[in-house]
Amino acid sequence: GVAASWACAAQCLALPMLVGVLPLVGLSFLLSESTERIFIGISALIAAASLLPAYFRQHGKLRSIFFAAAGIGLIVSTHLLFEDNLTAKFTFLIAGAALLTTAHLLNRR
Repeated sequence: GVAASWACAAQCLALPMLVGVLPLVGLSFLLSESTERIFIGISALIAAASLLPAYFRQHGKLRSIFFAAAGIGLIVSTHLLFEDNLTAKFTFLIAGAALLTTAHLLNRR
């Protein structure tokens, strides 16, 4: 879960810098809006699959669920609101990934 959160953030942040190179190596599909949505969706599913079983079977504390929801919400909001503002996009994506990471770390305790 932690790795997927950071992989999603890295992909979102690296794409603007790789726009010129990806088509040359046959990876232009990574530039599509659909690919970003798929990465965000996969990250959300991985977060749910790792956090919810521990919540229901072990600790029953909502804290990790709240952090995960806030992280995913921030990542989705960033994707929708800051497409052209790279500074804001970078800041909020890192914050969203950090919230998801925190959720996973809290879930382990």
